[in-house]
Amino acid sequence: MDLSTYQFRIQDLPMLIAVPLFAVYILALGFRLFQAARRQRLQGQPGYTRHLDPRMGLFGLFGFLGFLGFWTYATQRVIFPFFFFIFFGFFGFYYEGKLSDTLADEMFEEHRLKAQLKAYKIGMSLIFLMLWLVGFGLFSQQLDYVAIYLTIGISLAYAVTVFMSEYLLYRYERQE
Repeated sequence: MDLSTYQFRIQDLPMLIAVPLFAVYILALGFRLFQAARRQRLQGQPGYTRHLDPRMGLFGLFGFLGFLGFWTYATQRVIFPFFFFIFFGFFGFYYEGKLSDTLADEMFEEHRLKAQLKAYKIGMSLIFLMLWLVGFGLFSQQLDYVAIYLTIGISLAYAVTVFMSEYLLYRYERQE
């Protein structure tokens, strides 16, 4: 490209925007790698969980945006808003906030793994149950309803998994 004879055209705009954004991305990636290497060097020392306000759990209310899917499907035949049910998992921020600034020792990590394993088992059981119901002919006459059912079900199963992971970790740590 000869910059002395270059004339701007509107078609060049995506390229002119993408190149600086790519450079910023490379710099940010290098910075994150530097941070990760420094953090790994300090890995042998006990750490603490991040500081989080328990009121952040209110972001789980965004999960109610999933109910917009019923309106958009009725008017425009679009099922995308049903994915917003995933945001119900944000209620887990409440329990993560209650455990903020907790010493993350070996017992804490053991409890985290135990909680995640149990939450994954619950989530996978829910997905298996949904697929089992679809396999036996639930909504066999309406294929659209199968897509809606699976979209809602998998979104909610993911939300339950995220929430249960934080909730169970809180229960195991506090022995309640």
